[in-house]
Amino acid sequence: MNFYLRPSGNYCQITSEEAVNLEKMVEYLQNQEKIFVPMEFWEKKDKFDISATDYLLGENQNDITDLLMETVSKTKACENSYKEITEFDQKGYAVISKKDIEPKYESISVFDIDDKEENKKIEVNDITKTKRYYLLQTDTYEKYEKLSGECFNRLIFHDDAFKSINKLGKIKDIREELTRHLRVLNDVAGKLYLYYCGDEKAVLADLNAEWQIICSGKGSKEETEFNKKMQWMEKEYILTCNPHTKLYKKYTDQRIYFCWGRNEIDNHKIIVVRIGDHWK
Repeated sequence: MNFYLRPSGNYCQITSEEAVNLEKMVEYLQNQEKIFVPMEFWEKKDKFDISATDYLLGENQNDITDLLMETVSKTKACENSYKEITEFDQKGYAVISKKDIEPKYESISVFDIDDKEENKKIEVNDITKTKRYYLLQTDTYEKYEKLSGECFNRLIFHDDAFKSINKLGKIKDIREELTRHLRVLNDVAGKLYLYYCGDEKAVLADLNAEWQIICSGKGSKEETEFNKKMQWMEKEYILTCNPHTKLYKKYTDQRIYFCWGRNEIDNHKIIVVRIGDHWK
């Protein structure tokens, strides 16, 4: 995805921490995505009538301005104006300070590039949040599948995961609820599984109480019936895939079947094996 650096709303209040963060963010985006500095960036003025040119190349240069200048100058420039960029189908904005995030661009603005881990959940970084914003705009399941791996990188999607997804119904009707479930599986369920030391009942109770995710565990026949073969690092595994979340309500045919994972498969990531109707 392409990201574009936004000018500061107050250049004189930029801190050394923000300058260091911008350097890290630009380096990451250069390696993992794409980031550009519009030529217009240099002349856009902040609320005190100071432009990036005034601040970075003026008389009052210091360690902060030096680091910012080094960071911005090594970032690829583009000719597009900010007005033109707003018309692009997909884009993100890199900001120097959190105070520079405009409410209308909040969903696609990047400041934090690291996930924040807590005992029971993960707060994903702003790049992932931006991609999830566009995931909710997709109008075909093909586009949804293509973007899902980048939006939920703590999940593994089995080769068959999306083969029955059209059974959920029209994507415009389902994408918000589907994304909510995948987000909780990615951001919460794996952490809960570790927190409760693999106690599935405790995990499912927490998912229901705190996150309103209805999820069933192992039924009487599911351990033998709901299995999937999976190739990983040239080895074949048999996965027991009985847990499944239920979209919208308890009695529904719209489900996500998954496996809690294995230590041998990417450090026990949750594996989504089937998105669609009831696995018969």
